[in-house]
Amino acid sequence: MMWGPKLARTAQIAWTVLAYLFLLAPILVLILASFDEARFFRFPPQAYSIKWFEAAASSGEYRSALGVSTLVAVISALLSVVAGSLAAFALVRFDPPGKRWIEVVLLAPLILPLIVWAIALLQLYSRLGLSGTLAGLVLAHAVITVPYTVRIMYSTFERIDPVLEAAAASLGASPMRIARRIVIPLATPGLVTSAAFSLLVSFNDVIVSSLIAGARWITFPVRVYAQLRSEGVDPITLAIGAGIIAVILIAAIVGEYTLKWSRHL
Repeated sequence: MMWGPKLARTAQIAWTVLAYLFLLAPILVLILASFDEARFFRFPPQAYSIKWFEAAASSGEYRSALGVSTLVAVISALLSVVAGSLAAFALVRFDPPGKRWIEVVLLAPLILPLIVWAIALLQLYSRLGLSGTLAGLVLAHAVITVPYTVRIMYSTFERIDPVLEAAAASLGASPMRIARRIVIPLATPGLVTSAAFSLLVSFNDVIVSSLIAGARWITFPVRVYAQLRSEGVDPITLAIGAGIIAVILIAAIVGEYTLKWSRHL
């Protein structure tokens, strides 16, 4: 009589393990291959070395692309967090007319394919003279990251009791003081989570960047994509990719243990 629940539990655990292995296998292959000393991709590695990490650190092209990606991601994340947080706060606290339609518009980049947004922005930028500029690339990334901020901050502000704000106002606190002393501290986990997701989405974008960015502002994913199309897998690319994965994993672990940011998704 006890074999049924035990068998079901064992099957569930086995299925979960297989699912995680399926999802993590490409990452594990990339990390191990980045330590292979060969000049071409092979798996499993035959001999281990860190020379490709040293080559990545001294590569001007990759450093430049990483610098552009980091700059664009940081600025667009700041814009996304500010704009998305203000929009989410207005939707939660003021319940404006046509609220559902406003939400649909703000979350539209999550629904429509990125190539559609990229083509639309490309047409708009050609009229505004923003094609191939840093400002155009930053604004494009802000457009595709705002929905993540709106979604996360909407959930965050719903958890903040408006009675706290009303009590502060009744004691004579100004709106700015209420925001600075009550709302922002309570919303900090959501703000950090929004910034993290915006950074990751912006940094990893290929489709929008490949159409919007000019020759001067080539991002790292676009640089990697061009490398793969022209010369195949570059071991320096694998080394940089492994480094980025390590940074993302560390940030995710620290964020989850310190801010519990999975609760804000």
